Amino acid sequence: MVSPLNLFVRALLIGENYLVSQILRRPEFHHMVRGIHRRVQDHKYGRDPQDPLRPGEATGTPPTPPPFLKYFAEEIRNQFRGSPTDTQPSSPPAKRK
Repeated sequence: MVSPLNLFVRALLIGENYLVSQILRRPEFHHMVRGIHRRVQDHKYGRDPQDPLRPGEATGTPPTPPPFLKYFAEEIRNQFRGSPTDTQPSSPPAKRK
């Protein structure tokens, strides 16, 4: 007779094999591993001068964060300081005739 612990361990191994096979089928996983391998090789041995430039490397300016993140960070700072940036006027502006 098979013990319950042995059945549990077998079930875990079957689940592990299933998860690993699902991960290895995904192209995103291989893309991530390829990128990590490239960074490690570049760090250990230096960049191969024959390699073409990667996206974003041709420009001398570093990439800037999106404007939304700058605006969001500024709003959070202003809220901590107690001075909101967009205050509503107490009375509506006078209408022109």
